[in-house]
Amino acid sequence: MNQVTDEEREQQDVRLKDNMAKIKYKLIVMSGKGGVGKTTVAVNLAYALSSTDAKVGIIDTDIHGPNIAKMLGVEQESLTGSLSGIRPVEVRPNLKAVSMAFTGTDPDKPIIWRGPLKTGVIKQFLSDVDWGELDYLVIDSPPGTGDEPLSVCQFIGDIDGSIIVTTPQDVAILDSRKAVLFFTRAWYPRHRHR
Repeated sequence: MNQVTDEEREQQDVRLKDNMAKIKYKLIVMSGKGGVGKTTVAVNLAYALSSTDAKVGIIDTDIHGPNIAKMLGVEQESLTGSLSGIRPVEVRPNLKAVSMAFTGTDPDKPIIWRGPLKTGVIKQFLSDVDWGELDYLVIDSPPGTGDEPLSVCQFIGDIDGSIIVTTPQDVAILDSRKAVLFFTRAWYPRHRHR
C-alpha cells in the first residue's frame, strides 16, 4: 500500500475544503440500526430536491453495503476521471451520485476493509469528486455511529443537519437515540458556537 505524504495529505485537505465551499447545504441521513429505510429516505430526499431544480449530489458512504446505485436505477454506471477530478454519475438533470457501487467492484463480493481504508475512500469522495456547484449534498451513512458517519462529520465540519431514520420497534428507537446523541456530540456543539 502506498504511503500518503504530508504534502499529499495537505493538498487533499485543500481540495476537500474547496469542494465543500461550493455546496450550500450538507445533510447526513443516519440510523442507529440497519434495515429501517435510511437509504430509501436519502434517495427520495435527493430525488425530490433535484425535482425542484436544485442541484443535488448524493454520496453513499456505506462502503460495505452500497445501495443508492440500485435504488436510483443506475447500478450499471461507473465513475470516470477527468482533469478536474472524479466525475460523479449523472442520474438525471440536477442529480449526481457517488458510491462504491460505481467503482467496478463485484456486487456479490464483500468489501472487507478496516476503518482507515473506509475513511480514506470517504475523504476521497468528498475531496476528489468534481461535484461542481451544488445546492444540496445528501450523505447516506451506514447504520450506527462508527467510522463512516464520524469521518463525514469530521471531514465536512459544517453539516447543516441530520435526518435520523427509524421504525417504531423499541430496539430501533433505542439505537436511534444513540444516533441523535452521536450527531449532537460529534457536530452540533462546534456548529452552535460559531
